[in-house]
Amino acid sequence: PLLGINDLNDIFQECKQFSAKWDMIGLNLGVASTTIAIINRNNPNNCEQCMYHMLAKWLQRENEKCVPNWRSLCQSLCAEVGKSTADQIAEKYYVTDYSEEKELNDKEK
Repeated sequence: PLLGINDLNDIFQECKQFSAKWDMIGLNLGVASTTIAIINRNNPNNCEQCMYHMLAKWLQRENEKCVPNWRSLCQSLCAEVGKSTADQIAEKYYVTDYSEEKELNDKEK
């Protein structure tokens, strides 16, 4: 199922521990680099706030590059913080085969 802005707090709770990598996670989620720069400028030296605002932009479907769902979030986290972390979130939210889908998408590029 698609995630929406009402899911922001739950998603943030899962992701805030990775706030130091918020910008790379955001890029993997399809958030535009210009948007990331604006978020960074508006929240200097506050990675948690940057993560929160980046996730909000992703959930508002700023672009159609990456569908906001638990699978795409797990794919991004796998790329940036490791498979074991992504696996834990995937198990909690019943996401299956997220790593296989990522491999297929990479082959299509």
